[in-house]
Amino acid sequence: MNPHTKALEAAYQLHFYLCFKTHYLQPLLAPSSTQSLLSAVLQEVCDREQYHLLEFEITDDHLRLLLSLQPTQTVANTAKMVKGNLDHEFSVAYAGERIRKLFARGYFARSSGKVDLVAARQYVDKQVPHHGYKGEWTKPLKYRNPAFRSPAFPLAHGYCLLNYHVVIATQDRTPIFDEVIAPGLFNCCVAIGEKHSFAIERMGLLPDHLHLIVEAKSDVAIEDCVRGVMENTRQWMEQQFSGVLKETGAWDVWRPSYYTGTIGEYTTAQVRKFLALG
Repeated sequence: MNPHTKALEAAYQLHFYLCFKTHYLQPLLAPSSTQSLLSAVLQEVCDREQYHLLEFEITDDHLRLLLSLQPTQTVANTAKMVKGNLDHEFSVAYAGERIRKLFARGYFARSSGKVDLVAARQYVDKQVPHHGYKGEWTKPLKYRNPAFRSPAFPLAHGYCLLNYHVVIATQDRTPIFDEVIAPGLFNCCVAIGEKHSFAIERMGLLPDHLHLIVEAKSDVAIEDCVRGVMENTRQWMEQQFSGVLKETGAWDVWRPSYYTGTIGEYTTAQVRKFLALG
């Protein structure tokens, strides 16, 4: 691992809606005492694991959560941690009632954000003209993956769709990239995603930064995706365009920081309203 990308700084807003259903949809969560127990355990788990619990709803047979996570955390591990702790505490509290398990196998997970997926796509597509670049030569600076299909990573026992907007900037915001470098860089990024368990939907390249919209597997942290892009594209630039790096002095290619935000079919505000009304 390149020491330059070993410890990354991130500006982020990562929100996820998770839903768990009871075993065979039994009304196991109906008693108020059970709901009080689950609420207390849920808060304890979130505090301990540093999940930010934005909203939650408990019905007779479903638990719905809206969580804010860190870039190094994964949805899969979060779901496992929450379900495992709640299952354990429930089995202890109701040990004499022959209830084997609380939740059914699998879970539903969907990313949400400040804006929805449609708005994020439009934002990335408009970045090149937004920065004042116009003309035929700018066409190679935008990329849509013709092979992308969503969900890119289906689950055997659930549904999980996690979309992210990622922005990474060049070392010292040095203008490195142009329309000649762009096509090869885009192909390199797509190949990196295939190797590191995330799929790139689209990208927009400016001389000093790169926008990506990606979909990632639930057991992959978005920071690992970003690090994979940084390290492998740096190597690619050294191999293919060492003269550019020599001329600019930007041998690290990227600054060791990034922005990432979740996006989805619905915004976080809409999800919070849905849970609050429940």
